[in-house]
Amino acid sequence: MIVFRIANKARVEDLSGKGAELFGGRWNEKGIPALYTSSSLSLAALEILVHADKSLAPANMAYAKIYVPDRMLSMKVLELPKGASPLEYGSEWLRNKAGLMLKVPSAVMPYDPEREFNLILNPLHKEYKKIFVAETHEFLFDARLKRE
Repeated sequence: MIVFRIANKARVEDLSGKGAELFGGRWNEKGIPALYTSSSLSLAALEILVHADKSLAPANMAYAKIYVPDRMLSMKVLELPKGASPLEYGSEWLRNKAGLMLKVPSAVMPYDPEREFNLILNPLHKEYKKIFVAETHEFLFDARLKRE
């Protein structure tokens, strides 16, 4: 399967999960590496935009098509156990190296989670070395996406 990641051109091929480790994310606490990817390029773009400065379109960006072996994919999108938070659940999953990839619903686009989902990749997992960047391309956000 190919998954998508959008990042600054200088870091788009970095699969270390260092950015998430430094800053934390929805599914990981600071100090725990994770690589956030999406099932489609359009969802990856929405995930970037929701965190971006609304007064200007993100610049100097690229996208990566990342190969994940099909046999390593979860088939179902995660349904969080009742009372669990994404941060706690994901951090524990990453720490325990419970799997290579966690298929999770998008908070930005929750309407069709079987087709539009995010994938959290675990750099600590022993099989992580089998994931690689298949190709990269420049990604230009349309200037009309900025808000005054």
